[in-house]
Amino acid sequence: MKLDSKDILLIIFIAALGLFIRISAPLSAIFPLNDGGLFYKMILDLQENHFVLPMFTSYNNSSLPFAYPPLAFYFFATVSEIFHISILNLMQFLPSIISALTIPAFLLLSREILDTKEQAIYSALVFTFIPRAFEWLIMGGGVTRSLGFLFAILAKRQYIILISSPSPRNLILSALFSGLVILTHPEASVHLIISLVLIYFWKSRTVAGLKNFISAGLGALILSAPWWLVVVMRHGLDPFFAALISSNQDSYNLVARVLVLFRFNFTDEPYLTLISSLGLIGMFVMIARGKSAIPIWFCLIQLIEPRGGALYMMLPLSLAAGFALQQIILPALTKDMLVDTFTSFKFNVANSFIGFIFLYGILSASSISNKIVQQLTLTENDLDALAWVQENTPVQSRFIVVTGGDPLNDSTSEWFPALTNRSSIATIFGRERINDGGFGTSISSYNNLQNCFTRDDACIDQWALDNNVEFNYVYIKKMGQSQNPNALLESLRNSANYIFVYETNEVGVLQRINLR
Repeated sequence: MKLDSKDILLIIFIAALGLFIRISAPLSAIFPLNDGGLFYKMILDLQENHFVLPMFTSYNNSSLPFAYPPLAFYFFATVSEIFHISILNLMQFLPSIISALTIPAFLLLSREILDTKEQAIYSALVFTFIPRAFEWLIMGGGVTRSLGFLFAILAKRQYIILISSPSPRNLILSALFSGLVILTHPEASVHLIISLVLIYFWKSRTVAGLKNFISAGLGALILSAPWWLVVVMRHGLDPFFAALISSNQDSYNLVARVLVLFRFNFTDEPYLTLISSLGLIGMFVMIARGKSAIPIWFCLIQLIEPRGGALYMMLPLSLAAGFALQQIILPALTKDMLVDTFTSFKFNVANSFIGFIFLYGILSASSISNKIVQQLTLTENDLDALAWVQENTPVQSRFIVVTGGDPLNDSTSEWFPALTNRSSIATIFGRERINDGGFGTSISSYNNLQNCFTRDDACIDQWALDNNVEFNYVYIKKMGQSQNPNALLESLRNSANYIFVYETNEVGVLQRINLR
């Protein structure tokens, strides 16, 4: 499918619009969006170790194995060193730029899969606006997620090319992109494998194709060996088993996964589920026309690995939505293309619908971006409080951080140890690489502590007793409720066992002065 100059200009416009949507959130924030504290510390560890892979990360003073795929850390650390840009600034903006690059990468993939360039362009258009296709990529944790997603898209495209045009060059490129995925993000690797199995049975099903796939896979393992061999020699296979086990801790069972398919709301659209609906229509039309591979791809991801699957489900969903637009929706609207209203004004219904998608997509994406900034990202008051903790508490201090948040989506809990160099007892980030069977227990312990947010100081003391831990300080995120303080805050304020050492409208820090 060849693109003419108008198509190229349209694609450039879509990519630029995608960049604007993705960069607007970090531009309106003062800090990396939401998460990323663990990765920030690991990048610093890498720099301090002169770019030699450390054995452990210093994050949270917990001797956590430095076993995470390190390519993104090397990339950010190198860019920081060369251009003298702080790691925090890079984490704030660079993931959004990388996320924008997934748009032209997805267009290249869609051109290899779909029948016409119009379908590919429409797919890229809806992909640009889907909140789920970028919201987790533009956050601080997008350091790895954005690169992993980008490389996974390029790898899938390259394998399709390898099937249609077997050659040493295409084999090497397939191995290269696959190796980059392995070196960047573990979930991206899982979803790449799922997709490649489907691609083989969809596009090949030959012995020669199987040999090429195996050869490319072996090449990817060899390329990534300098990382995983070092980890195995230092820590054995435990970090990999631990990651595999922990990935199932916050996933739901197979029956629930099937039921969630019927909700068909994977895109995180805040208003109409317009793009989800277009994708659903496209999938049923594809099935009716004997093109079931894309719907199967979509369902496989949800049924096999739903934890991070929603992001990767956006690929087949966007393909199906683009197919529906070009094959069903726009032809129906073009049938009587010019509508005469009040006998004097005429407009093109099909073009108007595309215009509606543009406006809807911008509003939908902007709403999600604003939510990330307003609800999930550390504020100036948060940063001031964390700086105070670092400057005014002993290095060996042990904190419990109470935010009322979720165990794997709590920016305060994750950034606290990274920015203060103090221990946060309940923070669980990084523990997924410790194969002691305790990751699920850590999640439960975290949730029990956050339940104290609406109770009293006795709840905290009982939590410490149940978990056999000692602490010196309590750090409370007030959740903006200064006019209606939470129950825990008031109980601690009136307790003889705690004293406020720092307080603002958003944060309270208390020292434990009487040990029971």
